[in-house]
Amino acid sequence: MFPETLPEIADSDLEQFFQIMLTQYGYDFRGYAPASLKRRLGTVLKRYGLADMRTLNQRLLTQPDYCERFINEITVSTTELFRDPSAWIALKTQALPLFLSMPQLRIWHAGASTGEEVLSMAILLTEMGLYDRAQLIATDIDKRSLNQAQKATYPLRNRALYEQNLKTVFPLSSLDKYAREEEGQLVFRQELLRNVLYLQHNLVSEGVFGLFEIVLCRNVLIYFTPELQDRVVMKLVDSLVPGGVLMIGTKESLFWCSAAKRLVAINESERLYRRRQ
Repeated sequence: MFPETLPEIADSDLEQFFQIMLTQYGYDFRGYAPASLKRRLGTVLKRYGLADMRTLNQRLLTQPDYCERFINEITVSTTELFRDPSAWIALKTQALPLFLSMPQLRIWHAGASTGEEVLSMAILLTEMGLYDRAQLIATDIDKRSLNQAQKATYPLRNRALYEQNLKTVFPLSSLDKYAREEEGQLVFRQELLRNVLYLQHNLVSEGVFGLFEIVLCRNVLIYFTPELQDRVVMKLVDSLVPGGVLMIGTKESLFWCSAAKRLVAINESERLYRRRQ
């Protein structure tokens, strides 16, 4: 099977797109990896039958209501409950035990998408008896994804995978403790979200807004250029208390980030780091 052919996007049209999104809506896409961004823009053009990038730019320029839907479609929201279970085992055994004696545990999920990662953390904290002292902040650039996250409702077809991932991390637990089937959907208990605050936040253009013991930013940096990764990682590290923990995605690296010298690896293979005291 041949790969899908997407429309070509001229650099001049891409520059116009950057200007429209930045000046009219406050979104700065200039630091996104060009090949990945062009691929996603091409997918949007093809989905809506738009002739070229100039047509999309004109729609964004003249139809402000369209921007919210566009942001939902251009951002990547691939996620699942306990995605990459070994990462959650590392959090369970190597990160959370560092904070067992603390009266409050503040956790930031940067790029929370549709909320499965936040639910994973809520279940992890519940199983470890830490949820009542925790405050979770879940942020994303996409308002639609955040709305979905607050509903905590997902396609029933995901149930088997979610159950398998949960049992990899907690072999004696069960998804039935935390979710039910309702009208063909998998609905998680709202009790899991009682200590979660959802906020729209742009990692690229907005600054640090709090201090946290744990920051998760998994599978977000991979879509940025090295220069933008450097800036964003600096914000993430600035958001950590001394001794706080940062986790990024396993396909991501801190190799070229200037803030890396402020971190020490807890588990390099799982991209789990601790801010130096």
